[in-house]
Amino acid sequence: MVFNLMAFYLNAWRRYFDFSGCSSRQEFWMFMLAHLCVTLLFIAVDIWLQNSDWLDVSYSIVSLIPMLAIMLRRLHDIGRSGWWSWVFIIPAIGPFWLIYLLSKNGTSACSNERTSW
Repeated sequence: MVFNLMAFYLNAWRRYFDFSGCSSRQEFWMFMLAHLCVTLLFIAVDIWLQNSDWLDVSYSIVSLIPMLAIMLRRLHDIGRSGWWSWVFIIPAIGPFWLIYLLSKNGTSACSNERTSW
């Protein structure tokens, strides 16, 4: 399980600036789980070192691009444009709507693309 988690996490970093193509639901959520674990680790280190939150903030800034890239590829997988990620800014319901979209099953067109990798 941990090996697969790291494989998905590293794959997202390898595709850092790849905003085209698709990412499966499993690939997206495994990356998000690993990202959460790394973020919590950096927060714990910041607290332990009694430092400011520079380590966590630095990681957040650096990881913003791969997180956006995998989110856009996930939206492509469900047949939506990457512009749908802007639904997040709608007050109250936007984040929940985006989570719903990211949780949907992918389309068969992207499934064929993934098998050819």
